[in-house]
Amino acid sequence: MGTLIDEMTNAGVLLATEGCQPSARGFKVRRTGDTITVKDGPFTESKEVIGGFAIFRVKSKEEAIDWTKRFLALVGDGESELRLIDDN
Repeated sequence: MGTLIDEMTNAGVLLATEGCQPSARGFKVRRTGDTITVKDGPFTESKEVIGGFAIFRVKSKEEAIDWTKRFLALVGDGESELRLIDDN
């Protein structure tokens, strides 16, 4: 994993990457109308838990997919969700 992170950093693609602490240490804040609710973790739906994130700056969707394929090849079975962020 360190080799891939170094390669992505040297290529100027990787802007940030972090692991997330367990959901038991997190919370969710929800607004419904004028009501704010706070729900402490842990969250039972593990499919909805984010384990970490990485921010890429790439030129195309295809390039993002290629880097993600390399990441998944290292970590094994799983899923990565790719999202665009505003870059104003």
